[in-house]
Amino acid sequence: MTNAGVKKMHSRHVDTTFYRYDPKFGFWGIPDMERDVSFRLRPDVYIRCRHNEEGNRDRPCAPSRLKSPIVCLGGSHTWGVGIEQEDRYTDYLEQMTGRPVLNLGHCSLGLDQICLVILDTAERYKPSAIIVEQYPWAIHRVLYAYVNGYTRPYFILDDGGNLKLQKTPVLARYKVCRRLIGSYYSYRKELREFQAGINLKDGYDPWTDPIFLFWKIPYYDYMYRLVEKITGVMQDFCRQRGIPLLFGLGAIMQQFGRESASALIDYDLPRKRLQSVLENNRVACVDMTEAMMREHRDEDPVIFKDGHMNAKGHRIFAEQIRIGMEKRGWLN
Repeated sequence: MTNAGVKKMHSRHVDTTFYRYDPKFGFWGIPDMERDVSFRLRPDVYIRCRHNEEGNRDRPCAPSRLKSPIVCLGGSHTWGVGIEQEDRYTDYLEQMTGRPVLNLGHCSLGLDQICLVILDTAERYKPSAIIVEQYPWAIHRVLYAYVNGYTRPYFILDDGGNLKLQKTPVLARYKVCRRLIGSYYSYRKELREFQAGINLKDGYDPWTDPIFLFWKIPYYDYMYRLVEKITGVMQDFCRQRGIPLLFGLGAIMQQFGRESASALIDYDLPRKRLQSVLENNRVACVDMTEAMMREHRDEDPVIFKDGHMNAKGHRIFAEQIRIGMEKRGWLN
């Protein structure tokens, strides 16, 4: 493939190249966009990335693919950063189950946005099941209202502990206004973190991220209460409509690297707390950690260096989802 017109980018840059403002979800994929991309995690490989007519990195929405599909949602892992479209877990899952699978994943999509997508699109797609891919570390996105130059709708808990939606400001349709609103949101976020003794802006180290630190647990208590309410809404919505809901929890990058520097640092902490939240809401869950780590080899890894799943990792992810659905009788 020629490198003419190739866009070289870090994974986070995909969020600005393939995306645009959306009044419902803050941002969404640009429809009918196609581009050759050279990701920094695979600098010598050119990958053709294309969005269909609905702005999703998926095949065109033919009627046959919209008949009781398995709908998959998630962030950059589901979108498929660094890999060809046919090597994503959604494409493998379609092959393994013989069922149509729709990929509605988007880079940097938060669990709050995923919830809104489910509420907005379930009636249209009438899915036979909904799969939510969640990278445990990324759960913190529910605390951030400004991502990659876009303001996002987000939830808060009011004084009564009830979930309340904060919609995307109308002025956010304008780039200059998004920057101003985003500056305020960023300042507010950094102030809260400063008050909690957290600094994610200067000298960030993924091996000592505060979300892994036992002594920072109180700061994240609100986040997990928020996530519990959000997943509760998702589960209630799906249960009322007879739609099976399954979370797939990916293995995080730190679990494949060095040992934590302290007994007070637990790389499994976000996963364990998220699993507890899902159990409280009786949401089905498949944990990929054991299968991923069992198949991982230094010479034949399951992830790229930045933590995104490679093609091997996606195949394992798909197989575990298939097994999880089969055990629950969802593929009968």
